[in-house]
Amino acid sequence: MTDMQTPIINYRPTTEADFPIIMEMYSLLNDHFYKTGYRLPRTENVAQAWLDSFQRSLGRFSNSYIAEIDGKVVGFILCRIKRVPLYFGGVLVGELTDMWIVPEARRLGIGDQLVRLAIEWERQQGVHSVEIQVLLENEASWRIFDRMGFKTEFRVARLLWDEYDREVHDSA
Repeated sequence: MTDMQTPIINYRPTTEADFPIIMEMYSLLNDHFYKTGYRLPRTENVAQAWLDSFQRSLGRFSNSYIAEIDGKVVGFILCRIKRVPLYFGGVLVGELTDMWIVPEARRLGIGDQLVRLAIEWERQQGVHSVEIQVLLENEASWRIFDRMGFKTEFRVARLLWDEYDREVHDSA
C-alpha cells in the first residue's frame, strides 16, 4: 500500500480460517487496554478465552467482520446480542464489543465501515438498540460513534480495594 494511492479495502464476515489472525489482533487490543489504564486482572491465554466467548454463537448471537487490504487482514470488529434485564425493558440489545485496526491501516475509514457492517447485522437481528464501551482516551472511536449518533448514557468507574483501604486510612 502506498501513500499516493488509496488502497482497495475488502470487507467480509470472519471465517474460522481468520481466527488465528484476529486472536493476534485481540491480544494487541487487550495489551492496549492495560497501557491505557484498564484495571481488571490480566487473563492467561486471553485471546483463546476471548475466542471461546463467542465462537459457538457466531452467526446467531455474535458476528465478526474483517477488513482486508491486498488479501491481508488489517482489522476486525466483534458484535454481540444480549437481552437486558426485564427491569431495563427486557429487549434485545446489540453490543459492539471489540475492534482493532492495525496502525498502518488507520485513518482510511476502516473503523467506520466495520462499525456500519456490525450495526446493520444487529439491525437485521431485530435488536432494540446498539451499545458500546470505549476507553476514555480513544478519541478516534468516539468520533466514529458520535458521527453515527450514539449518545452517552452511563459512566463506568472502578474502585480497587487497596485504593479504598488507603482512602479510608488517609481520611481517618
